[in-house]
Amino acid sequence: MPFATTRATLSRQWALLRQLPSRSPGITSAELVGSLRDVGFDVSKRTVERDLNDLSLIFPIERNDKSIPFGWHWAATAGSELRGSFDLQGYLRTEALQAPPEQGLELQAWISDALARQLRQTPLSRDMQITALQQGHRLRATVSDGLPLRWWLLSQGEGVLVEQPLSLREEIAQTLSSAAARYQG
Repeated sequence: MPFATTRATLSRQWALLRQLPSRSPGITSAELVGSLRDVGFDVSKRTVERDLNDLSLIFPIERNDKSIPFGWHWAATAGSELRGSFDLQGYLRTEALQAPPEQGLELQAWISDALARQLRQTPLSRDMQITALQQGHRLRATVSDGLPLRWWLLSQGEGVLVEQPLSLREEIAQTLSSAAARYQG
């Protein structure tokens, strides 16, 4: 199941990037293990360290080598705009996904337990409803239709499955399939 493994890895790494503070001394690998467990990822310290080393080759993150244990953080040159793109709570507080009254897209999706916990603290919209299922939760919310919605949905990895509208479900499925196919070849 390479596709499922790739999705799980990407989802975990997105969650990891969201946990990084914006300045030194940073957060330790052990603290990151705990933070990831809180959002539903059961990983070892070694996996987190490997992910951080890999991600530091792509993203402007740094390791504070001044004391042991080392702390990881966003580089000073990263700027608040890049950091903000990974800050779910801050992003949702800006109401970027909230639709004007009586307008917007009726989103229905299956979401993970971890995502349900996050969204209960920072709702997607004023009319958002989360209903517990045997496995996971059903999310219903009226949201703005646009690129921010798609970016947010894709950043959730396996933590979300769009059910309605069908056109959005098919679009997200196609994007994920195309992305996974690039890793296959």
